[in-house]
Amino acid sequence: MKANKLIRYALIGLIATGGGILLEQEPAQASYNTMFAREGYFSTHEKVDATSSFERKVSTYKSVYITQTKHGAVRNASLMFYSKPQTSKFNGYAKHWINVRQLKNGKVYAYNDKTVYGNYLVSYHQLSKGHGSNIKAGSRKVNVHFSKAGNVLFKYQKNLLTVHLKNGRITLNGKAAQARNNRVFKRAVPKHGTRVNRLVADAKRYLSVPYRYAGRDAFGGLDCASFVDQVYLDVEHRDIGGMTGVQQKLGKHVAVSKAKKGDLLFWQIAGQKYTYHVAMAIGHGKLIEEAGKSVHVSKISHRHPQFAIHMK
Repeated sequence: MKANKLIRYALIGLIATGGGILLEQEPAQASYNTMFAREGYFSTHEKVDATSSFERKVSTYKSVYITQTKHGAVRNASLMFYSKPQTSKFNGYAKHWINVRQLKNGKVYAYNDKTVYGNYLVSYHQLSKGHGSNIKAGSRKVNVHFSKAGNVLFKYQKNLLTVHLKNGRITLNGKAAQARNNRVFKRAVPKHGTRVNRLVADAKRYLSVPYRYAGRDAFGGLDCASFVDQVYLDVEHRDIGGMTGVQQKLGKHVAVSKAKKGDLLFWQIAGQKYTYHVAMAIGHGKLIEEAGKSVHVSKISHRHPQFAIHMK
């Protein structure tokens, strides 16, 4: 997701920076500030101690994306809906998804791929244990329930998909979804070479992945912040957060001219505290970013980021 408290002028300028869709009319600033403040609250209160992720096919047209800690606890669970039958290998992007993320206060929040209140305004549902909410995945209604036992339940079309947050176990109608059904996106995560070269090589695995605001899984689409987060999770087993407002506080701020391979590049409106776009420096004056239609490589000199963060 993008930065919290992003003002209307930044949104209008996103088309120029590749961050999203140009707004035809200037929205009410109060609405955007309210929604981004809510989004920002969630981003700074998420548990961000995941060390790995996987995507698992659970039925012909469904899969789940999971991030886990080194002890197996689930921090993120996305139910993915496809329009064509899925195989054991990647064969097309999900059409819709519902994402659930765990908060430090013991609650979870859920949202889908639809920006229901206008461009970049996602409908969020905060759930405490024992409560649920109906969320649309396209035209399909899904009941997302956070059980008293601490599990996330997705109820749809007479099916019950359960994600056990404590240990990562996944069941569909009581039957375990086996790890042998895990799927690799395109090629495997690079294992050889220096840290920075592996970061760059891994980022390039995601070339052409479609831009989806608030997307969390390459099988369904990513946004700028979740893209770089996924790369660091793949290579360094480090969750750096899913919003630019969190990522901009990670390391040492340096001039863009000092950015090295693997460092993050940020865009922000002059005089504003928060950023609205992030990319990764890949050397030779180039960056890789999730923006516009999909992940692509650009020249840094053509994109004009305001500052960089040196990532250690």
